[in-house]
Amino acid sequence: MTENETKEETNVVDDDHSNGDTAAEVSNDAPTVDAKDEKTEEDTKANGTDVAEEPSEELLAKIKAQVEYYFGNVNMQRDKFLIEQTKLEEGWIPMTIMLNFKMLAALSKDVNVILKALETSDLMEISEDKKKIRRSPKHPLPEYNEGYRKAQEARTVYVKGFPLTDITIETLKIFFKPYKPFETIVMRKYQDKDKVFKFKGSIFVQFESLEGAQAFMNIECIKYDDTELIRKWAADYNASKVLEKEERRKKKAEKTKKSTEETKDDDETEVSTGTDSKLPKGSIIYFSGVSKTCTREDVKESLDKYDADIAYIDFQRGHTEGWVRLQGENAAKPLLEKTNEGKVVIQETEVTCKVLEGEEEDKYLTKAMEDMAASKSKYNKAKRGGKKGRARGTKKRGNSPSHDTVPAKKRVVE
Repeated sequence: MTENETKEETNVVDDDHSNGDTAAEVSNDAPTVDAKDEKTEEDTKANGTDVAEEPSEELLAKIKAQVEYYFGNVNMQRDKFLIEQTKLEEGWIPMTIMLNFKMLAALSKDVNVILKALETSDLMEISEDKKKIRRSPKHPLPEYNEGYRKAQEARTVYVKGFPLTDITIETLKIFFKPYKPFETIVMRKYQDKDKVFKFKGSIFVQFESLEGAQAFMNIECIKYDDTELIRKWAADYNASKVLEKEERRKKKAEKTKKSTEETKDDDETEVSTGTDSKLPKGSIIYFSGVSKTCTREDVKESLDKYDADIAYIDFQRGHTEGWVRLQGENAAKPLLEKTNEGKVVIQETEVTCKVLEGEEEDKYLTKAMEDMAASKSKYNKAKRGGKKGRARGTKKRGNSPSHDTVPAKKRVVE
């Protein structure tokens, strides 16, 4: 799996939300996520199998950490659902809402257990009626501006080299325990051709402080199993991806420009052909069954593999058939003999080709000559019309050709 799976890749990643729920990557164009995506089924009541027993300290610690994550700076920066909920009643969120969060519900559906876990939380408050919780006003949210985003990025590290399967956010939390304190871990994922999200083997870790991130980066070697992990500052990684994106854009622009110029050259060659020229026989290949997105450049590229000496490609995008005129008498048959019984792959589609012969060939060549004559006439009229646009009062040079003189023909490659 490569880092740039551009065909199906999407900028989807995974963090503390469980079961593949998406969250925002640390980057300028990061997508957002709603906490409502974490909702479980409406029925949040006990299923009758729960055993009433004192919760362990380990469970209480996990519940506290999970709730503090939901209301922490990282999640509250992007979680539209939770942000909207906090606006309804002075920040208070009913426990009936909280029980619909997957990871929290997976830990416990007992409101009393969850509230017990939050009794020691400095970040969270519990309402007097024990039915709601909120982030304490003593800890107001920071202003999420460009400065804050830069500070987040500065203490974030990109880490690559994890297995592509059997890795969960819980697995990563356990692995990164020795490197605490960190605010969040983001699992980077891509979408394959079947629309299934798969782990890319790389993550972002956002530490609570720049010093914590620096300490992690200063460690000489960190391995997962027997694989040494690749580590980069998130800012450096993001900058490299911007450069890669710009390079791909430039290459695409250059390819488009080249294709346009070659099409123009083909058209000009056809226009410059004299009507008194005889097109060679046995040089026309007819093809059919191409995709409607196929272009002349695609046809040319596929035939170039057989060293085709092409004079002109008679084809328009959106059509499913076309003709290729080769240079020289009887050039079509030897070319098709190089193919798989006249089958040529154009734009990943197998296309049928044949040599035009007899009446079909005569009919096509006659039409081609007529089209070329019409194109030449239009070309000459346009050229003469341009000369009539000379400014008043100017004189034509004495040795200039008259308007009716046919311009010298360009070299025609047939």
